[in-house]
Parts: sequence; C-alpha cells; structure tokens
Amino acid sequence: MPARKTPPTPDETLGASDDLPSLRGLVAFDVTVRLGSMTAAATELETIQPTISQRIRALEEHLGHPLFDRRGGRLELNACGEALHAELAPHLAGICGAVKEVRRQAHKRVPLITIAAGAGFMHVWLRPRLERLEKAFPDCTFKLLPIDRDEAPEMQLADIAIRFGPPLQGEQRDILVVQERAFPVCSPEYAHRHGLENGLDAEALSRITLLHLDMRDARWLDWSNWCRHAQLPVPRLDKAFPYNNFPLTLNAALNHQGVALGWSHVIQDMLDNGSLVALTPHISRDRYGYRMCVRHPNSAVIAPISQWLTHEFAGLERVPAD
Repeated sequence: MPARKTPPTPDETLGASDDLPSLRGLVAFDVTVRLGSMTAAATELETIQPTISQRIRALEEHLGHPLFDRRGGRLELNACGEALHAELAPHLAGICGAVKEVRRQAHKRVPLITIAAGAGFMHVWLRPRLERLEKAFPDCTFKLLPIDRDEAPEMQLADIAIRFGPPLQGEQRDILVVQERAFPVCSPEYAHRHGLENGLDAEALSRITLLHLDMRDARWLDWSNWCRHAQLPVPRLDKAFPYNNFPLTLNAALNHQGVALGWSHVIQDMLDNGSLVALTPHISRDRYGYRMCVRHPNSAVIAPISQWLTHEFAGLERVPAD
C-alpha cells in the first residue's frame, strides 16, 4: 500500500518567494526605525524592549539578512534595512490607518430615532418616504411606531411624534405642520363612469357607493360630518361599505369600488400620479391638521430630521382650490 501523502504546509503551498513574515515583526521594525530605539518602540506598542528585539530578530531570520548594523549598542540601518523600510513604511501606515478606521466605525454609536404616527398615515405617507429619509441621514437608524392613541406611552416618548387633530391642551411643542383639507376621492375610472367630474351634490351622493372608515374617533371626519360641513344633505349610510383602517379604504377607492374621504396631506402622492382624483367640495376645519411634536427640538441630531419632515409636509398642499 502506498504511503499516505500529508497535505502541504502553507509554506510549501505558497513557495519561499511568496512567504510573508510576521506582521508584528514588520510593525516592530517600522516603529523602531521611526523612533530610533527599541525601548521607545516598546513603549508605543505597549510591550517590553526584549519582545521588540525578539520580533526584529525573527524578521531578520525570516529574511536571511540583518537589517541593522549593531555597533557599540547603537542601531543603524544597513542598506538592506533602508531598502525594506522605504518600501514598507507607506504601505504599513495605510494598513494601520484602515484598521483604525474600521475599528472606529465598528464602535461608533449610531443614534436610534423613533418616529410615532397614526397607523394610516405611517402606512400611506411616512413608510414610502423611509428610504429617502435614511439616505438623507445615513448615520442614524430609524424606528417607525404606528400608534393611533395620543395618550399611548410610545407616542409620548417618541423622539418625533406626528398626530392628527386639534392642539393638545398644555402641549407647547405641538406645532401644526399641515392644515386639514378633506375631500372625496375616487379612481378616474369611477369618476367617469358615474359622471362625477363636476363634484358631488345631493343627487350624486344618493347613487354612488360611499366607502367609509369604521372608527369611533372624533378627530376624523366621517361622511355625516363631512356632508354637514359641505352643506350637503346626509345620505343614507346603511349601505355604505365599512373598512377598519384607512389603507384598506384607499385601496377600495383605487380599485374603482366607490368614493372615500381623503386628506390632502396623506394622499397627495396618489393625486400626483393620477391613481386618484379629488372631487369637490373641499372642506377645512380650524385648528385641525397634522401636528409634529419634537421631544428635543434643539438636539443637533433631531433638529435636521424634523426640518426634513417639515420640508416634506410643505410640498403637500397642491390640491386646486374649490
């Protein structure tokens, strides 16, 4: 039976010409040359002088040639040492710099920014903008919290809270960023099929399918309250189709199933791309709209983010007047 061959060692695989010396030996050599003594090199590298001497000796043995002329206790580079150091120093500095930068990034504290908002607003408006927000602030991590109750602890403790309604009593940081503007919306196909190009009136309300949000929240308009504000008779709502969240209501409107109530600051993207059309009349309520509360408005991290969101809000009110 032939003898089993043992796997080649790394040295045999690489070959003598490709074999590299210890990095520690190269660093000890470079620092010794730069500082002029092994003792000083040991101090910088946080070790002892005999260790530095041993590493340099091992490097010289690996190379098969001394790097210093050792005379009278003094170290002087010989021609081989000078040639090696001239090639080694800039590359070793680059390697050390790269390692330090990786360590700095690995230990860098990344701020976690929490943004709380109503679930419908979060899904329809804020979530689609998250990628651009992250791109604008690459050194931050964002956590979105869909919260529908203003009194929820998560809403109170969020770095940035976006809520809908009138101002909260005693809340000085609650800033109105978008005034409420509510109006009926439907797909262009549904508007054309039912002759709604001129808006809604009593006759139109009596024959179209109304899509409504089945929520017991007084902050939001339902069809009854919207009709009263629009000075239109309230239609029979027993046949209106209910949905338990705003995204589902909008999805039904997008799929030509009826007319829903929309708010300009939430559905502006859908109006811009033509998937929904706004019908008249439009109504607004004093002091109602989206409000933003920033826990630490003077924070160097939070302030630019709240300004970015405010700028996004500023581009929302583009619905034509009645």
